[in-house]
Amino acid sequence: MISDHIVFLLSACLLTNTAFLVVSQQQHTEISYSPKDQLTESKEWTRLAIQRLWAERELMGTTPIHVVVPTGMTNVKIVFKNESASPTGSLKHRYSWALMMWALLEGHVKNGTHVFEASSGNTACSLGYMCRLLGLQFTAVVPDTIELEKVQRIEEQGGSVVRVPISDRLIIAEQLAKSTGGFFMNQFKNAFHAEEFHESGSSTKKSANLMDELLIQLNHTPPGVFIHPAGTGGTLSSIGRYAKKYGLNTQIVLADTQFSIYYDYVLNGTFSKQTGAHHWITPGMAGIGYGAMGPAKIAETTSLDPAVIDRVLKIPDLASTAAMKVARDIGINGGTSTGVNFLAALHIGALYKTQPVSIATILADSGKYYEMTYFERNWIAQKFEFHGGLPIYDCWIQVITKSFATGEDPLERGQKICSVQSF
Repeated sequence: MISDHIVFLLSACLLTNTAFLVVSQQQHTEISYSPKDQLTESKEWTRLAIQRLWAERELMGTTPIHVVVPTGMTNVKIVFKNESASPTGSLKHRYSWALMMWALLEGHVKNGTHVFEASSGNTACSLGYMCRLLGLQFTAVVPDTIELEKVQRIEEQGGSVVRVPISDRLIIAEQLAKSTGGFFMNQFKNAFHAEEFHESGSSTKKSANLMDELLIQLNHTPPGVFIHPAGTGGTLSSIGRYAKKYGLNTQIVLADTQFSIYYDYVLNGTFSKQTGAHHWITPGMAGIGYGAMGPAKIAETTSLDPAVIDRVLKIPDLASTAAMKVARDIGINGGTSTGVNFLAALHIGALYKTQPVSIATILADSGKYYEMTYFERNWIAQKFEFHGGLPIYDCWIQVITKSFATGEDPLERGQKICSVQSF
């Protein structure tokens, strides 16, 4: 009997609330009388914030390029765009500039907005810089495996850091933003929209698009190939879109990591509805690859645009780690994505035989942030034990070094002699 009364009361409450909502909605759907004239909310703070971003773009200047000609491939010119020279030390500086410009113009970030972001470290550092520039509070939600150096860099920009399992970053960042009335920047989703803001159209203001800047440095001669991996996919998509939009004869190559789903996502459209988390094997290549955070849905969970990708590579993680070491030995001191890019460039270069080719790629961040991880042999032995550990790592170093000296394809050779089965 008591339960019947409870059900009745709950039903009455629900009906009352529903009726109230209907009445409330009806009361607020009447059209305004004419004539009317009223100013909208003041946008003065936003106008000044955008001015500060353009001033920052001037201060960013132009990051340098470094040209490498492999000893055994004199027909190949590898051009590294050194984004580690940016004010926050990585490619993500111009990327975060574009994200913030988009968020301001679309009205997502206003005076007093608390900004949240899910990041492996570099985006959080750069976005923290942009928030500090505009006087905004910033919180980074990062994987619990993040390098200490990256945490320190985020905190130096005034940001707060929340460590979570890598697969939970997006969920927790969104929850924190909602619970505090803040804004979740969500680079994985919104870089797809924000990349357009890398360009400045016909304005005299400098474009922040990396390809636009690189073309000026190359005397407007497009590279034959552009190589880069993807984390959110925003950078490679912006470069690919630029090349396609302006008719550049540049092949856009995605160099994917070993247990990332992007290779299959671009080629076959798979993993757009199902997760690849069960395929993900740690440690991966920090900051790049996708798989641990669920399906790849364009403009929702990823900004990688398959329509602008011409070629896809899949590269073993331990080979990329070895490539970081070989690249440093020849003067290219970069992080995880630089290792992937260097190895992919040697592979593509070998395919051209004696045909001249310019291969452009990115030195995304400095190797100094990976001293205790991807450059540390004990760490490699422990974290890459599943992959074969130091014996496989040393084998790849020998293969890549020889490739640089002789022009041999490192992926073809390494696949034959640097597998776990070979030892």
